[in-house]
Amino acid sequence: MNVLIAVDDSKESREAVSAAFRFFGSDADYSLISVGEQPTVFIGGYGAAAMPTAADLEMQLDAVELTARHAVSTAQADLPDGAQIDVEVGDPARAICEYAEEHASDVVVIGSHDRHFWERIFDPSVGRYLIDHAPCPVLVVR
Repeated sequence: MNVLIAVDDSKESREAVSAAFRFFGSDADYSLISVGEQPTVFIGGYGAAAMPTAADLEMQLDAVELTARHAVSTAQADLPDGAQIDVEVGDPARAICEYAEEHASDVVVIGSHDRHFWERIFDPSVGRYLIDHAPCPVLVVR
């Protein structure tokens, strides 16, 4: 069984990794993916706009990738050796769906962030997108 676990740098992700291992056991093939959000390139308001420099963007991308790598390395400690690891930068929901399809994942495991109404409006749920669009079942761990 191919188990894809999507992680970020949160307590909920670490709980999802532990739950996936308890549920699927040591015989499953595990993959970990962490996707950092693409930094904003254009910021504007009231007729004034600011474009970050190439150096600013590179620093932001490095920080995003470093955070994603930390999330994966922390989660990897709870899995058996040989877990496949991938770190990407982009839209997390779409990247996880694409990865699951490309690697023929049998299930995607994610942790649930208990967000309130306003938080969901301003920060769309990766879990909701996965439930609606993933090419395989999605296990949401609370």
